[in-house]
Amino acid sequence: MDYRDPLFSVIMFFVIILISVLTTIALGKLREYLRNKRLNEFLEDFEYLKIENLNLDDASIDALYLLAKAYEKEGDFEKSLKIYLLISKNIQSIEILRHITTLYYKAGFLEKAKKTAYQILNNRPRDTQTLKLLILIDEKLDNLNEIVNILEIFEELERPLLEEKAYALFRLSKKNDCNIEFCDDLKTIDDVYKKYSFIKREYLKELFQTNPIKAYELIQKDEIYKYLDLYWHRDDIPNNEKFKNILAAKNHFEYNEKGPFEIEILKQLKENIAELEFEYMCTKCKKIFPLYNTRCPNCNSLFKQKVIFNLVEKKDLKNIEF
Repeated sequence: MDYRDPLFSVIMFFVIILISVLTTIALGKLREYLRNKRLNEFLEDFEYLKIENLNLDDASIDALYLLAKAYEKEGDFEKSLKIYLLISKNIQSIEILRHITTLYYKAGFLEKAKKTAYQILNNRPRDTQTLKLLILIDEKLDNLNEIVNILEIFEELERPLLEEKAYALFRLSKKNDCNIEFCDDLKTIDDVYKKYSFIKREYLKELFQTNPIKAYELIQKDEIYKYLDLYWHRDDIPNNEKFKNILAAKNHFEYNEKGPFEIEILKQLKENIAELEFEYMCTKCKKIFPLYNTRCPNCNSLFKQKVIFNLVEKKDLKNIEF
């Protein structure tokens, strides 16, 4: 092709643009790599420092604090912890100890997290932030009795945590351990639900295992989609007016009642080629998770996850080899 050909000029134009874009991307990646390399080398130096003998001035502490928070935000708990521990050797700070406790908890070092939390409470016995964090730690350790003790402290402070209390009572009643003063007159999960109706999803989950007829009866007409994930895959959905639209969607027949878009599509399909897939959004932090969690893994709030259902292609599991 002659270089004077107009087509050659157009091709060269796009080649130049492509080279420019690729060069820009490569330089950006290189800068990011060098930045991370410098930070990693900086932190690796800590391994050779005698932390107990290292003195930092205020400016250095502030800089390290920002760096530790950056690593914490990125999820690099090990590097963040290393810096916070260095700072804690130089200053006495409840805030730094809280960060260390939180990072130990997130990294799975629960006993270390608990020990650091008690270190804070020795100086500030009524530090509510640390007490709340201790609830999370004891929950992971399945120390229900210690959670009860913490909740009683909040009640003494006249700052009761109703959702935490309801969850603790629900777990105690499931284990038939509600024979302590904390439970008052609440002995069973039925008693707990009657007093704290916001635990309805947890209550229904238990009922679907022990008394599904009662579970279906408890779901109100305006709640059939709210708790759809709890019974969608069951084969004992009652054939009554309340659940007729759900059965129509499952069995692909028409029924004159409007439902969510996904339900309407399933009703119109003549072949069994699609199904519902469930996700869960925390109404507090707006994060979405593939599995339901009573406590949000991101913001730690209780009973805040809302079901979201999506229409997906049905997978044929018959021909899958294991």
